[in-house]
Amino acid sequence: MATIELRRRPNAASAAPTRPSPPGGNANPSLASGGGGRGLSARALLKSSPAHEGMVLKLHVPALYPFIPSCLQRALSSWWLRVLNVYPQWTERHLILIGKFLFRFTDDNAAKPKGAPVPVEAINVHTCERGGTAEKDDDMDFIWDHLPPGCDSIFTVSTFGKTQYFAVTSREDANTWVNAIREARQSAITRSMGHASHVPYPAAWQYIDSLGLSLVKSKDRVRKKLAESNMKQMDIGDAAGPMPRGYYG
Repeated sequence: MATIELRRRPNAASAAPTRPSPPGGNANPSLASGGGGRGLSARALLKSSPAHEGMVLKLHVPALYPFIPSCLQRALSSWWLRVLNVYPQWTERHLILIGKFLFRFTDDNAAKPKGAPVPVEAINVHTCERGGTAEKDDDMDFIWDHLPPGCDSIFTVSTFGKTQYFAVTSREDANTWVNAIREARQSAITRSMGHASHVPYPAAWQYIDSLGLSLVKSKDRVRKKLAESNMKQMDIGDAAGPMPRGYYG
């Protein structure tokens, strides 16, 4: 008689990939998991003892502005530059440095980060010098002409070929941000290499790291889909060929 082998179906809970749970059970309900940045509110991160945090001003430079000759920049009034949408603007951002990521928020009550969190392992950070004493500051010397009131120092965060400029009230604040980010970067690299297993790491940070990584992957998928969509539209345009001009003979 043929024997029938019964196989147990794996339990759904054990088969699903695991992710760190919120520390302390329901002690901090604001750290609820979810996509699209849910669980990463500014308040939740501030309650989890970040390495550093604070309000800064982020520079937004229109793509054409650096190519406008300085004489023309001075000739055109700031009103006209704003009308043409080629005027640099500073926007408030609340930065929170915690675990493996630098998070940006519109303010300290924001429900989710502004854009994708920045992995600290990929960050190069430095302070800017007035007059462009550093080679990488030379092309952005015009920033000092548009420094917002109450600020006298700038630090930059560079990653993946993109540089972001942040203005703060003093050189001390800029140095504090630079040192904190560099320390976080070194700590993340050391931990990823397995050389910091003996160093305690907050459970809340582990959970925030997992949510941050999920958000980064989600943003990457969106960018990839947009790029693929743009490529398809270009291919369709190329396949259609030039527009017919008609026959006038």
